[in-house]
Amino acid sequence: MSGREGVRFEYPSAKTFLTLLEVVGEVADEVLLDLGPEAVQVRALDPARLSLIEIRVPSTAFTQYDVGPRGLRVGLNLSALLKILPKPRKGEVLKFSADETFYSLIIEGATPKLFRFRSIEVPAEEIPELSLEFKVRARVLSKAFKQALADLRGSEAIEIEVPAADYILLKGGGSAVKMSRVSGSIIDMEFEESVRSVYEESYLVKVLPLSTLTDSLTLELSSSSPLRIVFEIPGDVVVRYTLAPQA
Repeated sequence: MSGREGVRFEYPSAKTFLTLLEVVGEVADEVLLDLGPEAVQVRALDPARLSLIEIRVPSTAFTQYDVGPRGLRVGLNLSALLKILPKPRKGEVLKFSADETFYSLIIEGATPKLFRFRSIEVPAEEIPELSLEFKVRARVLSKAFKQALADLRGSEAIEIEVPAADYILLKGGGSAVKMSRVSGSIIDMEFEESVRSVYEESYLVKVLPLSTLTDSLTLELSSSSPLRIVFEIPGDVVVRYTLAPQA
């Protein structure tokens, strides 16, 4: 952990914030929560270095945000933290505070619940900024994408093909699911050329809990290249998940 000032914030939905942490926990067991004067951010690679998750929660998304100009980095052991925290209910608020050594979470509802943990040392790994070119950007209904992956459950590898500007095919295990403009599952698409790439199912489903937080998501891809899934969550919260194609 680095920094000298204590920090605190209050987020209006404990359920939303802990869902963000749960998804990060699917990627990495230990992460640095980077609290700066303008935003809370997380960047984490999975151990196999196949996927990268990036989250930015701007200060304006919080009902209280007390973080000085120097900020603070807090090391979280998510594998332990998420086992202890209860599932928050709708309407419950999350209060967070931290100093150099400890951090606390209060899930405030009818019966407030306080949890206090020691921060851990997490190496500040230099994760390079990715420069990717995408030939297709498609905004689709979150529930449609989630259902498509559910229909292909157990496929191990899922091929995503965009042969034209009006539909997307997801294939796996001898089955195929079509998302299209006609059905309403595709909201908008920027299409430069047809693309096709294959990804591991187990990695694709890691971020599906985020589909409960927003009505739509954006798929960005090119042939045999990384896939980026972008979630824009109310409050100008942005989650980017980048996944390498299957070798």
